[in-house]
Amino acid sequence: MAREASLRVVFGIAVLDLIGFGILIPQLGVYGVRFGASPFAVGLLVAVYSLMQLVAAPIMGRLSDRFGRRPVLLISQVGSLLGYVLFAFAHTLPLLFLSRVIDGVSGGNVSTAQAVVADITKPHERARGMGIIGAAFGLGFVLGPALGGVLGAWGGNLAIGLFAAGLSALNLINTWFFLPETRRADSPSATTRSMRGAAAVLTLPVVGRCVVLVLLYTVAFAQMEGTFSVYLLTRFLSSGPVPLEGGWLVHAVHPDAAVLKEASLRSGALFAVVGVLSALVQGGLVRRLVAAHGAPGQGAEGAPGGRGGREAPVAVVGFGLTAAGLALLPVAPSYGWLFPVMGLLAVGSALVTPCLSALVSLHAPMERQGAVLGAYQASGSLGRIIGPALGGLLFTRLGPTAPYGTGAVLVALGGLLALSLVTQVRMSGAGAEQSS
Repeated sequence: MAREASLRVVFGIAVLDLIGFGILIPQLGVYGVRFGASPFAVGLLVAVYSLMQLVAAPIMGRLSDRFGRRPVLLISQVGSLLGYVLFAFAHTLPLLFLSRVIDGVSGGNVSTAQAVVADITKPHERARGMGIIGAAFGLGFVLGPALGGVLGAWGGNLAIGLFAAGLSALNLINTWFFLPETRRADSPSATTRSMRGAAAVLTLPVVGRCVVLVLLYTVAFAQMEGTFSVYLLTRFLSSGPVPLEGGWLVHAVHPDAAVLKEASLRSGALFAVVGVLSALVQGGLVRRLVAAHGAPGQGAEGAPGGRGGREAPVAVVGFGLTAAGLALLPVAPSYGWLFPVMGLLAVGSALVTPCLSALVSLHAPMERQGAVLGAYQASGSLGRIIGPALGGLLFTRLGPTAPYGTGAVLVALGGLLALSLVTQVRMSGAGAEQSS
């Protein structure tokens, strides 16, 4: 009973944290532009959070192993609150950057919540427990962008920052009063010590391909996320050419306040559509598509003989849809056409992400699960750092359509590699069946 109550508390913590994060995603570009950022600087503004989180996550994990999950959650929530308050009152671009650095450094809420789930669930219950975190991600990315669009249009970065800070304050109360300490002497470690051998996982045929695929895919998708608000401003929300000035990191756009307000609403609406479709597809369609490819086999010694034969073809379809969406984005004739195009991206992402995660988990030997999952997550984090910065640079130097054309090429290359993955998974399964 106490365990179920703790799981509900963890779900609430994760949902509030991810709604706060989701509120900011489509709005960062709008406020970067407001404070004189070039598209490249906007990309850096998006990337700096992931960079700081990648640096801080192992430290937060070690602290939670040593001092407990609850203190680290409280510290993370205080840091997020301070970052959001600074975002609310930021009136210059450096302050906006500082707010994202603070939030990134202290952004250990979700990873620590995952450690709590690992503490209070038995191994055979772990997938169900982690599914709670996955559901929180879905809910956060459905509600967050829509709320961000409304709040941004109504009260600008002040309203967005204070609302997100309020969510962090609720999380503080939730953790302080309702979440007991869950760390025990035999709890699974939240650190990434097994990452010392992470490079070796690239020699595993299926896993190595998946690590490369998630990097390619995340770079391409993050290019779109990091530049989309500026693209919306320059392509669809200006009656004429948007003024360019020599601004922060060269050639900043300077639309008026009414255009920025409209950009907040429209970018929020589009990202909300992405969140809703992704949640629907991951919640039902993925399982049906995967089931259509047959039942998995069972390998020896914990190795997944034949497993993943269902997921790989579905991932190929996801790569194809995403490449098509990115290729169509620069040629959409009007704002209304962006909805079906973003729909393609949403469905593609919802097919690729869980299928690649499943393939990695299924093909990682039991004794190397930590190293494999650590390498896979690090590859995704690296993509979220490279993608926005590269997209902003391409936007600034080559024009508004460049991030999407290059992103489509990257995803298409990933699709070809994913096709080879289908064959590799089948060979892996056949080999495991012969050895069992």
